[in-house]
Amino acid sequence: MSLVSLRTERSVTTLRLERPQALNAMSEAMAKEFAAAVKRAAREKSKVLVLEAAGSAFSAGGDLAFIEANMKKPKASLAGIMRRFYGDFLSIRAVPQVTVAKIHGTAVGAGLCLALACDLRVVADDAKLGFNFVRLGLNPGMAAWPLARAALGDARARDLLFTGRLFSGKELHAWGGAVASASVPGELDAACAELAGRVASGSAESLRLLKAETRLGGDLSPYLAHEAQGQARTFKGADLVEGVAAIRQRRAPRFPSNPR
Repeated sequence: MSLVSLRTERSVTTLRLERPQALNAMSEAMAKEFAAAVKRAAREKSKVLVLEAAGSAFSAGGDLAFIEANMKKPKASLAGIMRRFYGDFLSIRAVPQVTVAKIHGTAVGAGLCLALACDLRVVADDAKLGFNFVRLGLNPGMAAWPLARAALGDARARDLLFTGRLFSGKELHAWGGAVASASVPGELDAACAELAGRVASGSAESLRLLKAETRLGGDLSPYLAHEAQGQARTFKGADLVEGVAAIRQRRAPRFPSNPR
């Protein structure tokens, strides 16, 4: 079964994550399919690309099995693995369409970063969001810092990344990180369709030129290089072993590196 799907109706292309049984956790297989779908989407004549997800969650972030597999690999190989992983998902930034993330349920870690990689966002009020990397014992990845800072401002981004705390879709909207929010699922669909329609009513040529302008000076390479090295280090650390175990056992982590 495909892990992503793609469809175009008139001026709007929809890219959907299709791994609902795993809360759309992001695996290497999904990354490859996602990148291929993005390439196909870029060839469409649509003006808007909506990123959505099947099931009860937008994305629970990096797949735990993927994380655990990386913990067993040689450290020298991990930075390259993670750079490819980031690149496959962040390739959505390069499409000529205006991108809109429709966020519902849970969107944490890399899943939230993927939503922030889009140009615009609509979100359910009760969505559960968070940059939970430090609470897992893992260095942040997927351009977490520059994307969070761009969407939420410096101080807010630091707070959310350093604490790893959860926050709501309603808060994301109030802070300016989403252009619309909705209290019920039907309203979220309607809000996303309304936003996509407003964008698509503009000139296709002007929209594509403006989209290109928004990416000027937006090079993420230095951040991704630093993140990949940091994740390579934390993949081999005792804190991540404890963080993953805590998630599996549904308890608070007791990180070895913390003072006793």
